[in-house]
This record gives sequence, structure tokens and C-alpha cells, in this order.
Amino acid sequence: MIVIKAKYIIQDNAHYIENGAVAIEGNKIRKVGTFDEVKVPADNATIIDLKNTALLPGLINTHAHLDLTSLKNRIAPTNNFTHWVFQLVGAKARWKADDYAASIKEGIALCIESGTTTVADITHSGHSFPILEKSPLRKVVYKEIIGLNPAYAQKIISKASLDLSDISTTDSYNIGISPHAPYSVSKELYKAASRLAKEKNLLVCTHIAETQDEIEFLAKGTGNLPVLLQKLKAIPDGWQPPERKPIQYLYEAGVLNEKMLLIHCNYLTEEEMSMIRSSGASVAFCPKSHHFFGHKNHPLSKLLEEGINVGLGTDSLASNDTLDILEEMKFLYAHYSLPPEVIFSIATKNGAKALGMETNIGQIREGFEADMCGIRLTNNSTGNVYEQILDTPSKNIFTMVAGAVCYNAND
Repeated sequence: MIVIKAKYIIQDNAHYIENGAVAIEGNKIRKVGTFDEVKVPADNATIIDLKNTALLPGLINTHAHLDLTSLKNRIAPTNNFTHWVFQLVGAKARWKADDYAASIKEGIALCIESGTTTVADITHSGHSFPILEKSPLRKVVYKEIIGLNPAYAQKIISKASLDLSDISTTDSYNIGISPHAPYSVSKELYKAASRLAKEKNLLVCTHIAETQDEIEFLAKGTGNLPVLLQKLKAIPDGWQPPERKPIQYLYEAGVLNEKMLLIHCNYLTEEEMSMIRSSGASVAFCPKSHHFFGHKNHPLSKLLEEGINVGLGTDSLASNDTLDILEEMKFLYAHYSLPPEVIFSIATKNGAKALGMETNIGQIREGFEADMCGIRLTNNSTGNVYEQILDTPSKNIFTMVAGAVCYNAND
């Protein structure tokens, strides 16, 4: 048995225990309470005393591209999305398998060090599957598919199905499929991906409503994106715009459902938010990446008011300076009018729900997986404990996944 003591045990966004303890057997939480209530057996328990720390459910990153970690500070911030894509393509032009592997491994280490215990990663190259499988993180790895020509939809989905068929999942390792975005995926390919997901019980995610360029492209077929796609030889002859909003595009394709994770959603109409709400789909919001591209006024507050589940993501270090979810939480606290308890939920319970894991992770509860992180508080922190967690100098010092200590700054 392992017993972790901390100044605060933060069970969820509404419950915490002062001077508490958590008892862990194997990979599960067995007891939560004050240290006296936990009743540590004297002969067979390892006690970890985190002292002036808040012990949280492990932080959940609902959107990442870990294979781009090595691009930190190599891509200039820009509000021109197509310019960013050209920078990205150029930076990766000569990468080999070892470059991808090193980048992914660096991303995994940064996640663990910052208190992330679960990550949802998208891979186009496929390198993330074997590397993340061996990592201590809990993970969902999505296979990215791209193809705007409807004639190739079945060929693309057959290849993706074959790639995924050899992967064995576990309690800590799940897989999914990611049709990239409406400007790079035909309606036929979206439908084929949705059918495959139902057949194989896969999770699905897609980048959606990310830029004004995307909205213009779908509505009129004009703007920066067709220029990009023509240069990449990715737009088929005779392609015509669907004349739809992004979420409407998915809705009318019949692929919008509770297993869909909608990434970004920076620009939404009231009608589109209603479609998301009725579908049961979740949203992954990446605050610092949103800022990197100069987007304004994300509809986060409205999404939450509508009862739509929103999780937190970092995107990649090609559009961010950190993979630290705690830093994303602090950014939300500084720039959005949200109570700290709501931000806490977005980074934990909401993320678990977005990935279909809400009965196992996202809270410190008896019977849940022992996924936790310890946030060292400053001695001069003020406010309630949720506010103290979001105090600027606070930092993660302890990470546990499935009952195994993966990081301990005190060691």
C-alpha cells in the first residue's frame, strides 16, 4: 500500500479535504480522508508526505501533437494560418523516424513533469503508437486521416483500418481515428471514419471551426485555404464548397455524436452550438494556442452555459510554448471570467468525459484509478485552495499514474 499525505486533497471541483491522505493499492484508490481516517497500517505501507501541496486528480490534456514537441520556438506566431502551415511543413521537411521518436519522447517527459497523467495525441506518421504505448501515461492515440477527394475515401479508410487492426488496447491505452478537418476531409471520408469508429468502438476527433479561413473556404471556396491546398496538390479537380458552416457540415454528414471530440471551435454560431449540445459531442479548447494565432473571443463561456462539455488541451509546441496543463489553467484564470473551480473541472472531470473515461479518472474517489498530481503551493498564497492552485508560482512536484510514481521532485 502507498499512502500520500498532503495539505489538501482535492477530490473534484466541489470537494476537498484539509490535511488529508489517499491510500492506494495496486492501481486503484482505496481510501480518501484525513490522515487519521485513512488509518495507515504500520507494517506494510509506504508513506509519501507532500507537505504544503494540493493533491489533485491527474491533469488531462485532451488535444496534443507530441510529435511536434521539438519545434518549440521554431515557428513564428502568426494570425495567418496558411503561413503557419508552410512554416510547419518546411521545419519537418527532412525529419526521419528518429526525429519523430525524439520529439514524442520529449513531449511525454514534459507532460509527466507538469502533472499530466492522460493525453489525447494525434499522429499522422504513426510513430506515436508504439512510443506512447510504452510510456507510463494514460493515453488515447488518434490516427489522423486526410483526403478531400471523395473518390479516395474508401481506400484511405481501409488503410487506416489496417493500421489500427494490429494495435492492442489496454485500460491505459486506447486508440481512435481523427479525420483532420473539413477543409482537408471529404464528407464521404468523414462518413467512412464514423462507420469504422462504430464497428471498432473507436473514439473520434477532428479539428473544426478553427479559423475564419476555414469558414470562408466551406462557405465560398475562396480565401487562403484553396491557395494552400493547391500548392500541396490536395484539392481535387472540380471541387465545390458545401456552402455550410463547419459544425453544420458534420451534422448533415451524420457524424456528430457523443463520441466526437471537436478540437478548437474558435468560431461558432448559436445554431452550431445548439447542434453540438444536442449531439453530446465534447470540445477541446487550447487557450494558449488560440492566443498564439491571435484569435479573439473564444465562445468558451457560452459553451459552458449551454451545458456543452469542454476539456483543456495544449495543441503542440509548434503553436504553444508549453505542454503544461496547469499553465493553460492559469492562462484561463488570467484571461477569462471563470471561477477557479470551473477551470479545475475543465482540466480534470471534463477532460475525462471528453475521452470516455469519466468513471475511472478525473476525480480522487475510492475505486478510481490512482492518477494524481501534487501542486506545490506558495507560502503566501491567498484565497480558497482552488485559487491557490492557480497562483502564478505554483508548480507540479509529483505525478502518479495507475498507482506508480512517475515523477517526484523531492527525490
